[in-house]
Amino acid sequence: MKSKLFLVFFFSIGLYAQNLSQILDALQNSKKTLSIKQQTYSNIAQSEQFITQDAPELGVNLTQADESTDSGMEYSLGISQNLSHPFSSLNKEKAVDSYTKALNQESKHKLHILRLDIASKYHLACISKEITQGAELLLKEQNGRFNQLESAYNLGEISKKNLLFNKLDLAKLQQTLIYYKRMYLSELSEINELIDNLDVGELSCNDLVQISRDIKLKNIDEHAQIKSITYKQNSAKSFYDVYNSSLKALIYELSYEKELEATRYSFGISFPLSFLSSQNQKQKAEFLHKNSALSAQKESLSSILEKTSNSLKTKVQTFYDEYILLNKEILPMSLELKNLSKTALYEGEGSIMEYLDSTRSYTENMLQMLQSKKNYYYELFELYKKADIDLGENL
Repeated sequence: MKSKLFLVFFFSIGLYAQNLSQILDALQNSKKTLSIKQQTYSNIAQSEQFITQDAPELGVNLTQADESTDSGMEYSLGISQNLSHPFSSLNKEKAVDSYTKALNQESKHKLHILRLDIASKYHLACISKEITQGAELLLKEQNGRFNQLESAYNLGEISKKNLLFNKLDLAKLQQTLIYYKRMYLSELSEINELIDNLDVGELSCNDLVQISRDIKLKNIDEHAQIKSITYKQNSAKSFYDVYNSSLKALIYELSYEKELEATRYSFGISFPLSFLSSQNQKQKAEFLHKNSALSAQKESLSSILEKTSNSLKTKVQTFYDEYILLNKEILPMSLELKNLSKTALYEGEGSIMEYLDSTRSYTENMLQMLQSKKNYYYELFELYKKADIDLGENL
């Protein structure tokens, strides 16, 4: 009795129930989201340093001069600057722009996976809650029927074996109720761990993704991870073009010198003889091999993502078929059989054991149907994550 009262309290304490949209809105302002975004901004700022040039250097020199006919202060001013790859600015901008797009794509994908993780746990928790509530009602009904069974046993109408068998069945149902209640609390706790700026005390569960068999997969080239690699390939190609330039750097100097009896202006320019060093060749080789590595990674990942996505899609469809079979055929027939057994019992044409057997069968089918529904949602969101499908995109 205490356990039943506690469960009623558990599901009717009047906590404000958050729906999935409210939880995902809170996620956008969470510290976890902020951390991912700020790290991306940091990586982008670091990559953009490549397109900047060193600031010009200003040199000042003062000298006290004493000659036989004159004396005074001599001074000179000079400006110099080292320009890295001065004729490859367009390629540098392309390289950095492509790499920035890759970083943004990776950040977007991380946030996408985080959203799907929360959505998945939300759906699983809601089904655990639905199973718990359903099991509670079934337990209440079955407990009432067991009281009738005890009366029948006391009158000698059934054996103790039948009584114990049904008592054990009742205890198993109570165990199932406790298990799914614990699952709900655990899954609710996991949601709170992912949302650091919202205290989720209860779930509304009125906005679950519609159950559907038809799930369309994206073209693999549109997958976030593949797009990120493509951007990195473009960046590597542009970096190769930068180092393929014949002029690695250019240094210019402007100076003004004021001596006691003379004024001088001078201009100087210098550049490294890159062909006398293997450094430039090694840098070109670095990005050439990097592009080849990215190409191989892209092909391998594309194959893995396509195979895994198709496999998960098949699993989702099998769980859908199982759920529909249970929900549309098996469960209605089981309910009809239970009602017929109940009517037969009241009309004196059936036994209480037949009625309890039909009740047990209905209970098992009900719990199996809800577990199949839970399995469907778990595999659905695994497919969403693997195939890079947005929440509700297929609806």
